[in-house]
Amino acid sequence: MNIEFIHAYLNLEDYIQEEYQNQDTWKRIMVDPFWSIISQWAPFPEEHKMPMHYLDKSEAIRQLEILKNVDWNKVMESFDMICQALPKDDEDTMYVAIYPSNTYMSEGLYGTGVWGNIILNINAINDNFEQWIPFVFAHEYHHNVWGNYWYCIRNGEGMQGNFLENIIIEGLADAFAESIFPGMNPSWHHGVRREEEEAVWDKIKSVAESCLPIEEVQKYIFGCEELGIPQNAGYYFGIKIVRAYMKKYQIEDMNELLKIPVRDIYVGGMKG
Repeated sequence: MNIEFIHAYLNLEDYIQEEYQNQDTWKRIMVDPFWSIISQWAPFPEEHKMPMHYLDKSEAIRQLEILKNVDWNKVMESFDMICQALPKDDEDTMYVAIYPSNTYMSEGLYGTGVWGNIILNINAINDNFEQWIPFVFAHEYHHNVWGNYWYCIRNGEGMQGNFLENIIIEGLADAFAESIFPGMNPSWHHGVRREEEEAVWDKIKSVAESCLPIEEVQKYIFGCEELGIPQNAGYYFGIKIVRAYMKKYQIEDMNELLKIPVRDIYVGGMKG
């Protein structure tokens, strides 16, 4: 597996020279030059995954300086270690695009997978971001390897595209990241309070067998006040089910877990 960085944040040097720092300027300078590479394997348009952030001039200057001083060679070493833990039989280069963002996540960043490539959306003003880069990369990398195995090697065998697959896939990605970084405790595992768990799960379970449009998937994964879905509820239940399955069947090998059908994990984890 060959990994290459796309240091998109360096284009902030041009962004801050513009008369206006707005969404149009951001897309033209920060996104358009790289999007064809990032989305090169996508079989259909994925514009909703574009790293469309807004930084004012002062924020852009601060983040540029911080990101330029990150030891990206050290970061790459951590990525190589992660890839060795779950090898992917693929000669294609995986691009990891480093983007500044204004995310309010306590970890200081979040990841986006785009059909084999990864975007790391980093708020460099948050002091936590560097320690969380490997965990977030591991999560997104698992999506990459899982998708390659089940859709490229197994040709989508048994996959139905329903919502239960979404939450289990997220749980599997976090389980892999946890296996490498057991001391990390991401905020997205704590979106549902214990006293509301049953009511929220009933809502999620009601759409588990449904094939939802991406807008609806995001509501149930990331949260939707209108539907009464707390923030990151999909991640909360995804990792809970996967952990239960792993405990019940005493599975520790992530390569073994990767090859188990998601429905089996869903059913087994629910009964666990």
